[in-house]
Amino acid sequence: MNLSPDQIATLKKLISSKGYEEIDVQYEILDHVACRIEVLMAENPKLTLDEAFRKAHSEFGIFGFADLADSYRESIRKKFWNRYWASLRSFLTSYRVVYLLLLGWTFHFISQNFTLFGERLTAPGWGVIALFVSVVFLVFYYHRVGKGFRHYATFKHALSFTGGMHLIMQFALQGSKYLTSPEIAMEFTFQGVFAWLAIISMLIGWISIFLLPKIIQEAAAETQRLKSIYEA
Repeated sequence: MNLSPDQIATLKKLISSKGYEEIDVQYEILDHVACRIEVLMAENPKLTLDEAFRKAHSEFGIFGFADLADSYRESIRKKFWNRYWASLRSFLTSYRVVYLLLLGWTFHFISQNFTLFGERLTAPGWGVIALFVSVVFLVFYYHRVGKGFRHYATFKHALSFTGGMHLIMQFALQGSKYLTSPEIAMEFTFQGVFAWLAIISMLIGWISIFLLPKIIQEAAAETQRLKSIYEA
């Protein structure tokens, strides 16, 4: 037997009732349970769809579909981590690395000719400030691109690795207080260590700023492909 469109729609609702509201996760689970439900209903024609679903769900063990859903989400994370590293290698070996040098020169020029509320900052200090502003714009861009994909795990979890950006920004923020003087501490002291942690974090942050728009677009394109399949 084959499940009818109405039965598939009912199964999606039953899967959603278990707490799996992301559309692509629902279909991933559906792919695994539909055949089993067909077998159960063929073996016992008196079974209702709801009864067959509950029986199939119980066969997945105490955690139900949780392992299946987590495995799917983890595969998304791994896929886009791989894309991030591939994009990073491509960036560092292409002409685009010149953008970082131009940024460095720009911040150096600003540090020599401008002050912030009367305080003269180092070039890295200005870099940290500009990084925070750029992250704000990136967050707005992410939400604008993804406003139609909020019910898809493919888009939401594709950028889960950006949680590391929070740690990077914390290092940059905490260390930025040691970048306010005209010169950066070079000696191995508490101040010097935090200053260089801020600089390293800033560099990682700026490289990510260059890479993330493309990765966001790739996540959106892949999610749009799934959306066209599942919502056709």
